Amino acid sequence: MKRIKDLTVTVTYTVGLSDVEVNEKVFDALNALADRGSVHCNLVDRDEQVGTAFEWLGDNINENDACNWEYEIEEMEEYENEQGKTDD
Repeated sequence: MKRIKDLTVTVTYTVGLSDVEVNEKVFDALNALADRGSVHCNLVDRDEQVGTAFEWLGDNINENDACNWEYEIEEMEEYENEQGKTDD
């Protein structure tokens, strides 16, 4: 067996929600997020609407709800000189 020292993976999945009822604040936040397109999580603390939308999405979307997954390995580094190698 080999050990991986560092592995960075981007996971993208699609979730469809229907007949969702939200309060006006969450609706406005989700609408603002939709208008912006893709938003990086580093804006969560800088923009109240982004934070509200991210919080609601995080509370209401589970990876198990996904209907489509995509994995992309960004970086993979193994230990040099077989230091991390085991016989298992």
